Amino acid sequence: MGILSRPVSSRTVLSLTVPILALILVPILVLIPVLIQPVPAYAQGITTAALYGRILDDTGAPLPDATVVALHEPTGVSSGVFSRADGRYNIAGLRTGGPYEIRVSYIGYRTAVRQDILLTMGQSLRADFRLDREIIEAGEITVTAHRDEVLNASNTGTETHVSAIEIARLPSIARSIQDYTRLAPEAASKAGGQSIAGKNNRLNNFQVDGAVLNDAFGLTGEGLPTGQVDAQPISLDAIEEFQVQVAPFDVRSGGFAGGLINAVTRSGTNRFRGSLYWFGRNESLVGDLDGDEFGDFTDYQLGFRLGGPVARNRAFFFVNGELRRRSSPSSAGPADSDQPIRFGGNSADLQRIVDIAREKYGYDAGGFDHFSQDTRNEKIFARMDVNLSPGHRLTLRHNLVNGDLDDGLSRGRTLFTLTSNQFKRDNVTQSSVVQLNSTFSGSLANEARISYSRVRDKRSPLSASFPQVRIDLEEPGGTFLGEVRLGVERFSQANTLDQDTFEFTNDLHLFRADHTITIGTHNEFVSFDNLFIQDYYGAYEFDSIEAFEQGTPARYLLSRSSVPGVEQPRAAWDYVQLGFYAQDAWRVSPRLSLNFGLRADVPILPVEPLANDRFARQFAGHRTDRTPGGQVLWSPRFGFNLDAGGDRETQIRGGAGVFAGLPPAVWLSNAYSNTGVDFTRIDLATFRDQDVPTFVADPFAQPLPLDGSLSAPQTTEVNVIDPAFRLPRVFRTNLALDRRLPLDLVGTVEVLLARNLDDVRFRNLNIGNGGMPTGETPDGRPDYGGRKVSGDFTNVILLENTDRGRQFNLTLRLRKGQDTSFLPGLFGSLAYVFQDAEDINSGRSSRAISNWQYNETDDPNGETTATSDFEVRHRVLASGSWKFEIGQGLATTVSVFYEGSAGDPYSYMYADDVNGDGIRGNDLAYVPASRSDVSAEVNDGEWRAIDAFIDSDPTLRAARGGIVRRNTSRSPWRNRLDLRLIQQLPSVRNQHFELTLDVLNLANLINSDWGQSRYVRFDAASLFNFDGYDEEGRPDLDLRVRDANEDGRVDREDVFQTTNLSSRWQVQAGVRYTF
Repeated sequence: MGILSRPVSSRTVLSLTVPILALILVPILVLIPVLIQPVPAYAQGITTAALYGRILDDTGAPLPDATVVALHEPTGVSSGVFSRADGRYNIAGLRTGGPYEIRVSYIGYRTAVRQDILLTMGQSLRADFRLDREIIEAGEITVTAHRDEVLNASNTGTETHVSAIEIARLPSIARSIQDYTRLAPEAASKAGGQSIAGKNNRLNNFQVDGAVLNDAFGLTGEGLPTGQVDAQPISLDAIEEFQVQVAPFDVRSGGFAGGLINAVTRSGTNRFRGSLYWFGRNESLVGDLDGDEFGDFTDYQLGFRLGGPVARNRAFFFVNGELRRRSSPSSAGPADSDQPIRFGGNSADLQRIVDIAREKYGYDAGGFDHFSQDTRNEKIFARMDVNLSPGHRLTLRHNLVNGDLDDGLSRGRTLFTLTSNQFKRDNVTQSSVVQLNSTFSGSLANEARISYSRVRDKRSPLSASFPQVRIDLEEPGGTFLGEVRLGVERFSQANTLDQDTFEFTNDLHLFRADHTITIGTHNEFVSFDNLFIQDYYGAYEFDSIEAFEQGTPARYLLSRSSVPGVEQPRAAWDYVQLGFYAQDAWRVSPRLSLNFGLRADVPILPVEPLANDRFARQFAGHRTDRTPGGQVLWSPRFGFNLDAGGDRETQIRGGAGVFAGLPPAVWLSNAYSNTGVDFTRIDLATFRDQDVPTFVADPFAQPLPLDGSLSAPQTTEVNVIDPAFRLPRVFRTNLALDRRLPLDLVGTVEVLLARNLDDVRFRNLNIGNGGMPTGETPDGRPDYGGRKVSGDFTNVILLENTDRGRQFNLTLRLRKGQDTSFLPGLFGSLAYVFQDAEDINSGRSSRAISNWQYNETDDPNGETTATSDFEVRHRVLASGSWKFEIGQGLATTVSVFYEGSAGDPYSYMYADDVNGDGIRGNDLAYVPASRSDVSAEVNDGEWRAIDAFIDSDPTLRAARGGIVRRNTSRSPWRNRLDLRLIQQLPSVRNQHFELTLDVLNLANLINSDWGQSRYVRFDAASLFNFDGYDEEGRPDLDLRVRDANEDGRVDREDVFQTTNLSSRWQVQAGVRYTF
């Protein structure tokens, strides 16, 4: 096996881990015995909760040495401390949930009890007590408590808590985490994942029980390690609750420049409790789309959960298992098919291509009939909680997901893949966590966590080895109909990935009077082993079916190993992230809480890529064997919470801070697998006036410069990283007002401002004059003249930072909890969000070249800010649930979720290379103001079509006479209304059945024209074909858009496609047995 890094790489992480952990652990172990002395405490952990308060007598004087015990009623586990000399007490490291009972006793005073206390993750709840003297006989004072997730002193930054009851009652068909993170006003579904506060979805951090469970490499839009096989990383039935944090000013929250999703798993109690469940649907429970029925379809999940005691009041277990099977039909067919989405070419065109492949090249290209894409996955989760002693609790858990997915068949209006392009994705993800929560008297608390995750991904082609072939189809008049692909998908010809992550976190809490001082460390040690050779069998592009038959391609691409004796070199490298932090949480008074913290993150890339001396000589100041690392990234944070009236009816909260997140490792990995000495990469195209070789069908006999079969010189792509590159960082500040309103409502007005400190930027150093333009085109954009700096390389992509870009979020929100006196069985939320987000490159791809070449702009190497791909300008959210009884033991729950949002931003593009950067399709379109703005080669009929299309789009009308800006157009507004009905049957001996019915897109069930979601593929609409400028600098254009919706005219509506499944109503039935 070839390794594309220096030889020391294979054990670098292990060699670094031991000394680094020693440096971290030794000071902590030395400090613990010194610091154990009675002092105050009110620290809550990231995954735990805390109680604090003051014990006074009936005269208001403090009571020292009062006994305070918090009893977790489901497990019978007690946590107790003595109040200090000033009457203050603190109990840290408590399990979330409850209910808890707090009992305070002191000799000569009546015992006080507070019951029904529920704690959420990260919450620090204040509970003060006043004890009365005993006069005649001992007695208790019992008070029932109610929590408020909004109006509490722990709430400072921007975050949303999702409770167990919301998970159980709100609608969800996919049973995915994203179905519930969408409850956060700042979180919106974008680009296959979830964008938070207008940032790239790859910059989020997902944690389970405080341990990272991300797709560290960054290939999936969801940012989840199981995303490549469309699986959830953990079963929803294993999750107790979670938070979506956008601007948490606690320095322990890190690893993100987007948002932090932090989940806590279920655990066992003193009672054996469990559940068996099944959820399923098929094509009969899916609506029609424009009169077209959905194809054969099945989707079902079944599973169980069980928890209980191993040793009563001492040790508890919880296990969960789940299985999912899904088969999804295709939604597109040839132009003469009855599918709801129809490709531009007809069955005869596709059959002719299949026949040519078989008869001339001896290859079975597959079919173009209806197909189903299958998804399969299984999940197993196990957790053990052991109370080692009254102050020490140990948690052990393991999670396993095994899944596979059939992929590669993409079919739409302009793209149609034959079945030979199909491949299978396989994924196995395992994650283990050991956590120890300790409380030493009342003065010191500690939370230590070690975790290990192992992720294995692989792509396997489902057809015989063959180059990928792309064939463009056009009408006789030149109108583009679409492209057909066959052969082994070019990115799956050699593609596997191994990821291993070791993580250590320790938080030490010291308590002094009104201060909680936290000193902690969070460290990640990650190893990657990646085999990725695009175009390993070769890839060809043909301008027509005739060209394919004649074997005369317009473009040829190939990648082959340049490492002697190694056929498939792999990129093996390591990443280390050290984090250290300290903060002071100061309870200035019962009304005012302040939080000051400082976090330092130190990224290290201990392994250097291979050196390319030829590259270094030609590109002065850049080297392939230089990587960033070792910089200390400071993240100061400040937060506050003010009880404005002293009655916790009105609170003002806010803060400011810096948040740094790991970039997708694949952006860094590009530099390890594209050094220029690892692969020979060939990219020849006729549109660059290059000679392209004749098509060769044998994937292992492709034309190469070294064997004399290709006259072109040997070239390769190079990716380099600026040695000063920093992790993506953003500065955020928020200010919010929360107010209790009539009818037990809580209203919130919140402003969140953010500014990029270190965002990503991709530049091509091998175009123009050292990456700079050589002139200007007649329409005013930078011109790179079709020139390369060095003919030895195809593209040279530099990853560097920019501080350009910002995000603004305004949120208006109303909430009602279910634990209220008004309609106690009803809870809900209503929110509106306005968002304005800008960047220079949204970074939606995993490949450096793709992030550069597919960034729609007037200057591919410039720093022009524009609307981000991740912006959702307007978003309206409403959710609610009402539980009531229609008869004894017949509890009924009705829950709804509504989301209305502005459509995705998109851009209008040229289909050809206008600015001479060597890339087609990435240049923003020039919009002619009148007939005189275009070349005389454009006839009157072509101009009328162009003019009519421009008039159909407000953005294009406003851009006449200039270049349209990136992302200034938007797809139509989207509405989605989901419903869940739960009918509980009468219980017998605490056992009961529930029947559930989830309806997705209820509006479409009511009216087939409602609830449809339309989009522009890749958020870029190819508007014009470009055939150069005339002598007066006027473009020769013709309209590329065709009458896709067959309404007799070509206008703005023809650039949109309708999502096949989410635009239909869907119903899922379920049954659950709980005991």
